Amino acid sequence: MSYGRSRRYDSPSVGTIFGTLVAALVASLSFAGLLSSTGHLESVAALYGLEDVSSDWAVVVAHGLVGAVPFVAGLTRAAKHRFAPAPLAAALRSPFLGGCLGVAYGTVCWLVGVAYGVPLWIDLTGGSLPLPYHHSASLVALIGYGAVLGAWYPLVRTAVDDRGRARRSRP
Repeated sequence: MSYGRSRRYDSPSVGTIFGTLVAALVASLSFAGLLSSTGHLESVAALYGLEDVSSDWAVVVAHGLVGAVPFVAGLTRAAKHRFAPAPLAAALRSPFLGGCLGVAYGTVCWLVGVAYGVPLWIDLTGGSLPLPYHHSASLVALIGYGAVLGAWYPLVRTAVDDRGRARRSRP
């Protein structure tokens, strides 16, 4: 009896990797900027017991970089599925459709991370917050993060992949 992969594994393209990094960085900076403009930037680092201003930005940007990976992986996998609806498949090339899916992703991140995750985290550390926790500034910031991430990823991805194809097709 032999075992093998049921599906062929495709390694991510240079456009996918570069698109993820650039989109995540731009979205993370916009997320940190929105939190900073509302005066809530330090609350993210305070969850980890950090109180330095530079650590506020670093923690938020790190969260944004890590949070981009599931979005890109899920979008890429769903869009390349054999039975993917046309708008979902087009989201890998369309900043508008990517942005719409990013808004949904930002909303889910807020529900999981802020509305339910933060109160549970605070409860473990000895404090208390209502469950679910309604924090409108973080909702707006995460929706903005998702929209920027979803719009920038297809832009950068297709630009890098198209440039690579053009370079390979030259004689």
